[in-house]
Amino acid sequence: MRTTYFIALFLFFFLHFGLSGQEKKHSWWKDRVQISGFVKYMNTASIANLDSMITDNLIHNRLRLKVNITNKLTSVVEMRNRIFYGEATSLNPHLSDLLDVDGGLIDLSFVPVDKQAFVMHSIFDRAYLKYSAQKWELRLGRQRINWGVNLAWNPNDLFNAYSLIDFDYQERPGADAVRFQYFTGDLSSVEFAAQPGSSIDSSVIAAMWKFNKWKYDFQFIAANYFKDISIGAAWAGNIKAAGFKTELSYFHPKSNFQDTSGALSLSTSLDYSFKNGLYLNGSLLLNTSGISKPLNASSLFQTFIGDITAKSLMPSKLTYFGQISGAFNPKLSASMSLFYMQGVNMLLCMPSLVYGIEDNWELMLTAQAAFGSLNDTFKSMGSGVYLRLMYSF
Repeated sequence: MRTTYFIALFLFFFLHFGLSGQEKKHSWWKDRVQISGFVKYMNTASIANLDSMITDNLIHNRLRLKVNITNKLTSVVEMRNRIFYGEATSLNPHLSDLLDVDGGLIDLSFVPVDKQAFVMHSIFDRAYLKYSAQKWELRLGRQRINWGVNLAWNPNDLFNAYSLIDFDYQERPGADAVRFQYFTGDLSSVEFAAQPGSSIDSSVIAAMWKFNKWKYDFQFIAANYFKDISIGAAWAGNIKAAGFKTELSYFHPKSNFQDTSGALSLSTSLDYSFKNGLYLNGSLLLNTSGISKPLNASSLFQTFIGDITAKSLMPSKLTYFGQISGAFNPKLSASMSLFYMQGVNMLLCMPSLVYGIEDNWELMLTAQAAFGSLNDTFKSMGSGVYLRLMYSF
């Protein structure tokens, strides 16, 4: 109830503020209010072996409301709604507890329906005000702060670390934060962002300087990252026709600042686009605090889907990523992505086909197949096949 009340109050405030004093309300609404989103249906088949398959269903809806209150002041609210039902849902009695998690200052997550084989979860992952001036911009509220430059892994993404493997959440989570940007030039800026917690050790406070030099985009970051002090850097440019991107962050505990217990997270990549539309990407992730030995069966697959942070984007010390993608025609495209964790000796394959039925309709077929070492044998650890139909509005 508190979530519904908070959002209703928030919407009433900025709608009333914007509509008051307007002589032509209908014209104001048409010109300044944008409503968009999508509805997806996805069928999932989880396959442990040839004799065992579990199916499940997901209805996924996203609603976006953007109101340009004035020429400088904008309000954005976005809501994610998901309905899980089927065999896999009935076999997971703790699904609602796993879903109903909100790490923000205000709990905007709730589970309206929690049945044995039917669970509905909703969360407001965007709710912020943005004020834009000629040379600066201020955002306040739940928002996405993306400081990463690479495709697969982003050690500079201190506020919203994510996994590329979570293909059904392209929007990524938001953070309850304040963000200030001052644009010193067309390709340069100074930025400050803070995600407050109950104490300094539960907060992220960071500053970033961005500029362009020698046809490369550079950025430097200094931050209080929970219990660590962090410094980071990144660049993005080209080596002839190939894209070259690197980002890194170093984390050192504040409590043991004199020792050498820090951790480095570094991601570098090369990518190339051919004239026929074929795209190649190769990436490397170094995590100095990671492991380099095989895991047991119970934790093997969780390495790809567990909690991640900018400090530990993958559990292994070295992880490799490769992707090839392209379009067969204007409506049909395909991709193949591979993740390999060295030492842990685990491979994840992600083939995908996307077909654009009409302007607002899309059909996708993708799979995730995991292989790993178990008892000195490299074998299949399970796979999932996903068929998704999406309508955007």
